[in-house]
Amino acid sequence: MSQEDSQGSPAEAGPTQLTEDARFKQLSIDSLDDDYAELFTRAITRVLSTEISENTYAQIIDGLPLSDVVKDTESGGPLDGHPINDSHQELCPGVLEKIREFRKEFDPQILEFDSRLLLAYQAAAPGSRGFRVALIEMIAIAVHQIAVIIFQLDTGLHKDDGITDWQAPKSDEFYWELWPNGPLPTLFQHPWYIDYKQYPNGVADMVGYWAESRILGGVVLFDRRRPDFDPNAVYFISDRYNVTYRIYELLPEQKQLLIDFLTADTPSPKSPLPILGDDKNRNRVDPEEPIKETGIYRDTWERRMRPVTLGDSRMRDVWDQLDFPTLADKTAADERARERRMKQKYGNDAQASS
Repeated sequence: MSQEDSQGSPAEAGPTQLTEDARFKQLSIDSLDDDYAELFTRAITRVLSTEISENTYAQIIDGLPLSDVVKDTESGGPLDGHPINDSHQELCPGVLEKIREFRKEFDPQILEFDSRLLLAYQAAAPGSRGFRVALIEMIAIAVHQIAVIIFQLDTGLHKDDGITDWQAPKSDEFYWELWPNGPLPTLFQHPWYIDYKQYPNGVADMVGYWAESRILGGVVLFDRRRPDFDPNAVYFISDRYNVTYRIYELLPEQKQLLIDFLTADTPSPKSPLPILGDDKNRNRVDPEEPIKETGIYRDTWERRMRPVTLGDSRMRDVWDQLDFPTLADKTAADERARERRMKQKYGNDAQASS
């Protein structure tokens, strides 16, 4: 998917009621029984001990993503001419020491979770399907929140170098069509999670989604439809080079690898992070479709629909098997894209006349 298909200006609207609801009944793991709190603490400690976690959080402390990380995206990185393409090739001195000190002193009890998630986690027997999916969701939220906390420390070393604020000349019509309001406020960005004006923590949540995707392999989503669908399914939406831009369900063996890493007794198994989808992950969902229709999301406020004026990868003439493994998959996606375009252009009358 090209950059123009996936990105666009963030929503101009202020915080919605849904955003306010995100703060409702947030509790710490201190509310859990000791055994369940200990299981979670061991799991998040293992994630924090991984090389990908250390490297990712260190970049946030530094204030800029590394050049090779920015390029390791589905779109191939920023536009030509952006200074990040040729700068920040290694972490600044002292940054790794800072993140290691942060990790050493980190107390998981400062993290907060929806009380309903904590209830589901504690109500499930350890090792059960319900326990596993609740633990994975808690880990995703924790990874995200830790990034928010670090970003809000405001330790960045690149505030005055102009890299984040860079914008193309006004003569660059392509750039200004993509970004009519100028650049986003941070280069820590996942292309489908840039609607910071409606996020509870604003720009910091943009950074959280980026960190989540880098560390775990994708922003972690779930099947929020009726329970008779599959409430135990886990989905990722990645932003990596040579990985599909579409939402994909983790395979049973991928979930098992993650659970084994999070819950195994000491010594812990080798880290599987990040976990990335490939041709075998055939159960996919179009991120272009409204999340309330697909039912695949974590929070209802996380993603706004992109306007059709930004283009739609599903309508390309070229069949990209990375994103659409079968021709039938490509054809069906193309039809959904055309229906979406008609609906956005003509409203419900488009369906009535079709």
